[in-house]
Amino acid sequence: MKKRYFLSVCWLMLVAIILVACGGDTSTPTPTETAVPPTAPPAPETGLAPVESIQLLIMESFPVQVSVMVRGELPDNCTQIDRIETNRTNNQFNVAISTLRDASTECTDSPVPFEETIPLDVENLDAGTYTVSVNGITGSFTLDVDNRIPEETDMLPTPTPEPAAAINGRVWHDLCAVTGGEGEEETTPSEGCVANPDGSFQANGIMEDGEPGIAEVIVSLGAGECPSDGLTTAVTDEDGTYTFTTLAPGTYCVSVNPLIEANSDILLPGSWTFPAPDTNTTTVTLAAGEIAEGINFGWDYQFLPIPDVDPATCTNSIEFVEDISIPDDTVLAPGQEFTKVWRLRNNGTCPWTTEYSLVFVGGDEIPGPQSVPLESPVAPGQTVDLSVTLTAPAEPGTYRANWQIANAAGEPFGVNGLIEEAFWVQIVVEEGVDENAPGTIGGIVWEDICRIQADGTPTVGCVETAENSGFFRADGTLNFNEPPLAGITVTLSQGPCPDTGVIAPSSVVATAVTDEDGLYRFFDVEPGLYCVSIDAFSEENVDLLIPGDWTWPAPGVGRIGVILDPGEEQLAVDFGWDYDD
Repeated sequence: MKKRYFLSVCWLMLVAIILVACGGDTSTPTPTETAVPPTAPPAPETGLAPVESIQLLIMESFPVQVSVMVRGELPDNCTQIDRIETNRTNNQFNVAISTLRDASTECTDSPVPFEETIPLDVENLDAGTYTVSVNGITGSFTLDVDNRIPEETDMLPTPTPEPAAAINGRVWHDLCAVTGGEGEEETTPSEGCVANPDGSFQANGIMEDGEPGIAEVIVSLGAGECPSDGLTTAVTDEDGTYTFTTLAPGTYCVSVNPLIEANSDILLPGSWTFPAPDTNTTTVTLAAGEIAEGINFGWDYQFLPIPDVDPATCTNSIEFVEDISIPDDTVLAPGQEFTKVWRLRNNGTCPWTTEYSLVFVGGDEIPGPQSVPLESPVAPGQTVDLSVTLTAPAEPGTYRANWQIANAAGEPFGVNGLIEEAFWVQIVVEEGVDENAPGTIGGIVWEDICRIQADGTPTVGCVETAENSGFFRADGTLNFNEPPLAGITVTLSQGPCPDTGVIAPSSVVATAVTDEDGLYRFFDVEPGLYCVSIDAFSEENVDLLIPGDWTWPAPGVGRIGVILDPGEEQLAVDFGWDYDD
């Protein structure tokens, strides 16, 4: 009985302990405020940089180093270049330039030009032509040889020495002097002159007794057939003689570049007469121990320096050569502006200095200047193009204005020195003239030359692509003795030149091919806005131009916009091309 009672008490105590542990006051939860997350800023915008042009830059080294210079415009100042990624698949380099735009800041609407020079990994590439695409704009370059340093061979046999070969020759002044030509006196060339088709004279290209050598001229030697240079140079002595010695058997190119600074001060202006007219290179193949002699170069100075003459005793005289623009009886509308250009020759003995002027001397007065100063001196015997811009009178009729040249004292003189003989401009002004009178567009395509010399310095005519970059290109200027490019297909299309550089086939009006002088013409062109372009990668041009790039009208740009007025002739729409060599 006591045992049962004890168990009951124990059970009740256990239940009480459990209730106390689980019980107690019930706490009231305290409310808390929930924080509102801040508004997230707009995410940056990504895209591809708009590329306008690319230019392939090849460093004169081995292995060759190649970079691509990229130009374009970012849409505003909030857009920045983000990443530049380059990869190559076979002979195709693909470059992607991506942008990042911070849309959370205030931006201007003005485009921001950019320029990036991106190195390409060309080490150990095989010889061949490689295409480079940067955001859709393409170019190409060519490796003439495998771009890798050959592995050294430990066990090379000792070569047997071969007798050294040599090349020598002479740079000489090929003489030709012309006398007479004053008034009615007949022009008389000296011995050693030959006549040109235009009636002028040049030296005959034959080294004759008494013709002097030209000293201090730099002669270049290159490996392989011409054109080539870079091996070494020689300087002519007082007799104009030069020599290259200790040469291995093989083929070499000997050349004289009149455009480099050291030579231009000695030679220009003038032209080569030997080994051929306007040719400054000779390819020579040597056997072991052979001495190639007589590798000569003949130079005919175009104009002697402006002579120091007595103005009181020398004679002023003009020879009219031809009308360059506005031939006689050109029909113009009242008030139409035009530019008259005459080609004249100084056939007197007085030089025409910049104190001389083109002057109106009589006839019908056509609105415009009465006098135009000469921009540069004209030596006796030299030909010059002189121009004046005039406006057709308001009243219909035929107008003839007579012009002459005035000396430094303001005294005019005429054709063949006769005061009564003038050259003129003669126009016909008609009401109702067709305002859509056709005109002409044309120009020249030429090779713009830039060479790196053996000592690593650039020749005259080179400009550095960026300061201290070590890369050079031709300067975009048609310099003396730079050759024309024949056979190049030029396209004329209606409307402005597209930013992409791709001409729509539907807009093409005509095509023309440059002649042996590099000239092209589009005739009977209606007034309006046109794009003149040359596609270097077209089927017609690729073998003639690639590898290389444009230097004029702008680096990497082969198109020019032209606004043609009624009856206008725009004949200076030119293109300069710099070969990668």
